[in-house]
Amino acid sequence: MSRRLRLENGEALVISVTPVAQGLVAPAALLILLEAVVMWVATKWTLLHHYEALALLAVGILPALVVAGRSWRWRSHKITLTTQRVLVDGGVLGRYSTQVNLGDVFATHATQTFVERLRRRGVVLLETHSGTVMLGPVRHPAALRRLVDRTRREGTTSASQSWDEWFNDSAPDGQHGPLE
Repeated sequence: MSRRLRLENGEALVISVTPVAQGLVAPAALLILLEAVVMWVATKWTLLHHYEALALLAVGILPALVVAGRSWRWRSHKITLTTQRVLVDGGVLGRYSTQVNLGDVFATHATQTFVERLRRRGVVLLETHSGTVMLGPVRHPAALRRLVDRTRREGTTSASQSWDEWFNDSAPDGQHGPLE
């Protein structure tokens, strides 16, 4: 169960995503295959047929535990984008949390291998002056990168001065500054 997100004053939630699952297919396929082999052998061998339930439990317990643990770890990880920051929370037994203010991000990158492009997955990297923060692996990383960039632009344009305001020395109320 994830913690409740606390928004700061003037902050709004943009999107909250769970990264893609990794390492679930192989143990789940192994579980199904082992269970099918035990059931097939039990039809041929009478002794195993009498202890079929015990054999199914013994053969399937380890792959089932691996699938459950990886699912729990996957579902406990969350990436949250707000109008002011990016939060990465996760962990099963030990929790970790990373927060990056969008004003500190100066570049974003989305990286994908060929197989990841086919599966529409990848990693989003946020470049800050303190270092690189990795978001992912996520579905549609280019879309998440564009969303982070758009949120950064909207946040900086509303809070910062315009180009004319930076270089214009005019005083408020229509009074002119020393250059005019």
